[in-house]
Amino acid sequence: MLAATVSNTNIALLIGGIIFIILFFKLIMSFLRFCLRHPIIFIILLLCGGLGFVFNFLLGGIIILAVIVGFIAFMILSEFNS
Repeated sequence: MLAATVSNTNIALLIGGIIFIILFFKLIMSFLRFCLRHPIIFIILLLCGGLGFVFNFLLGGIIILAVIVGFIAFMILSEFNS
């Protein structure tokens, strides 16, 4: 029973990590695309400090989403073992 729980934990962490990596690279690419398409807005946000706030806000959302997906995967895998 303990080995199954450890295996489920590893699988859930792997799924959460994959989701985080995918969404993180999508965030980086979309930020670069935004900065190149809207240079005036980018400069204004950069000077006013809003660019860092938006990036950190979206990064926090990605982390929360990855944790929720990992938790759901863990709960689904735990139900199969019982």
